[in-house]
Amino acid sequence: MKISPATGALGAHVEGLDLASLGETGFAALKSALDEHLVLYVADQNLDRHQLSALGRRFGPPFLHPIVNNGFEDCPQVLELLREPDDTVMFGGQSWHADVTWMNPAGYVSILHGIELPPVGGDTAFASTIAAFEMLSGGLKDFLRSQSAWHCYHWYERREDPDYAVLQPVVRRHPASDREGLYINRMFTNRFDGMTVEDSAALLDYLFKHMEMHEYTCRFRWQKGAVILWDNRFTLHYPINDFTGARRRMIRTTCLES
Repeated sequence: MKISPATGALGAHVEGLDLASLGETGFAALKSALDEHLVLYVADQNLDRHQLSALGRRFGPPFLHPIVNNGFEDCPQVLELLREPDDTVMFGGQSWHADVTWMNPAGYVSILHGIELPPVGGDTAFASTIAAFEMLSGGLKDFLRSQSAWHCYHWYERREDPDYAVLQPVVRRHPASDREGLYINRMFTNRFDGMTVEDSAALLDYLFKHMEMHEYTCRFRWQKGAVILWDNRFTLHYPINDFTGARRRMIRTTCLES
């Protein structure tokens, strides 16, 4: 297995792996690389939905989305993310976010496989919440370590539905690297615990903008057959909706923390 870092902050290209027939040694190497780089791009794969699901299950229990209904009938833990040529909206393209932070157990690894892609555009960008946290001032780090925040699925309404909202720590420590990262995101984090949405807005907006700075990001250009794996606990991602007149079809599975 050959690993080539993508940027100084996060991300790596991985060569020499067949994800459909990964033995225990190969999977251990893959997981170790993910712990180090947080996002991995693996080219030239050919996984069907069942193989993608099986790979996800090696990281943790599969996530079955309780609201979005675009999973396969015979494999509901795998979602089809389809943008037709005439569509204007792309799944997840509203803002930077991490997957399934509004549940406990929360989202761990997401795996996205490119099946049909536009000739240009439709890249996915990622940000390291570890790199972002490490550049904050000491006093702000200490304050944030003591805080929790509410994450809710119905973020666009600022509605904390008890079935789809959960209190999460603002700072988490990576179990393998021992580095700390911010655990908030623009899409699902509603407010700090004990504060109103209005009271929380200024600091959250500052932190969101800080996390999205170019210094903490990488960007991958999709090719047919590519697979990207990322750790939702310590990254954000943003699918870039910059193409028209072309079809983009992906399949994705997410596993939960165990």
